[in-house]
Amino acid sequence: MISIAYVSAATDTMTDDDVAAILVQARANNLGLGLTGALLYHRGRFIQILEGPAEQVHARYDIIAADPRHRSVQKISEKFIAERQFPEWTMGFRPLSDDSFKTLTGFDDFFDARTGRSRLKYAENEAAQFLEWLAEYWLSRA
Repeated sequence: MISIAYVSAATDTMTDDDVAAILVQARANNLGLGLTGALLYHRGRFIQILEGPAEQVHARYDIIAADPRHRSVQKISEKFIAERQFPEWTMGFRPLSDDSFKTLTGFDDFFDARTGRSRLKYAENEAAQFLEWLAEYWLSRA
């Protein structure tokens, strides 16, 4: 099994209904493929973690990366995993407020608003630390 995490920027402003529609579709797709994971949408940016069998995760990631609803898709982590972080979630979702970031020292703003590029791409240990925090954040509110 593997886990892939990526960040991207929405091509247009997304409403709560838009994000809900993505979640409905993702959950149906992931259930059939044996995938689990979590999605975050914040200030026009997505962060998603997908986990499951390598072939299915790679295939789903390729489809997601080609989706015109977002741009600047950047894989920030890919690793083999012994067990899933989100075994019960075909696609979990948690809103993230600006205040939530304040609890993570040194992570005041993950995204460059001008380009949609993530600083996480350039600092592997920052990405790993962020993903660990994010998983704890998601699971603590499950």
